[in-house]
Amino acid sequence: MNEINREKIVSKLKSIPGLKGIVGSGAGGNSMEAAILLYYAASDSLHPDLDQVISQLADAGSPIDYGIRESGRVGQAIGDCLEGKIKIEHGNGYPFGIVNSSYAAEIHYGRILWETPDRPITKLKEKLLMQGAYPETMRQATIAYFMKEAARAVESGHHAAMQGDIHYASGSFFHAACSWVQVIYALNRQFLLNEKGSVKRANQLPISPKQFRVRVNQIYRYFAANNPKLAYCEIDMLEQEMTALVKKFEEA
Repeated sequence: MNEINREKIVSKLKSIPGLKGIVGSGAGGNSMEAAILLYYAASDSLHPDLDQVISQLADAGSPIDYGIRESGRVGQAIGDCLEGKIKIEHGNGYPFGIVNSSYAAEIHYGRILWETPDRPITKLKEKLLMQGAYPETMRQATIAYFMKEAARAVESGHHAAMQGDIHYASGSFFHAACSWVQVIYALNRQFLLNEKGSVKRANQLPISPKQFRVRVNQIYRYFAANNPKLAYCEIDMLEQEMTALVKKFEEA
């Protein structure tokens, strides 16, 4: 989105009643799902004019990819993260689910394009910074929560694989790998938006198992070749390495 288009889009969108803020996706590889996030107050509902404005922008040659967030819910999610309450819920288009810390990541990476005079998005950014650049309580809770998630997924998947259920086993491994990615990001004090492209990015972080991406991809190949024994040989080694990385973190 270039500067001219951005100004045009923001000018149109900010006129919609009930809108509290417009946030653009952050730069870099860890980018948002949508180019623009629209924040509205919990006491309001987005005005029906939204669809009309989006259509007008598209007709004028400025289509936008956008997402909608309720500012109160985002504030609650950030508050929970700061208290070490990590949660995950089902979400369409997110096979791993939506982790509440992803809302914090959107606020962290997002660029404020416009907000109402009471500065709701700025306040969310300030709230997120209460424990520093990356909340330590959230870091510890994320590591503990997702190491347990990964362990359960590996165990249940192994049992299914030995009974010939490769479908269930490969799905369980996906959950375990996504959980390890959450841990890797937390160990490196990096906010994680969602699972898309996350294995590649986790592989590039300083604190990560060796050749993480290559090994994850190889495990899927073992499952595809109906070779669960080799798959779980590699999975067990990855789990041991993740445990060792977390142990170093705990000792530090």
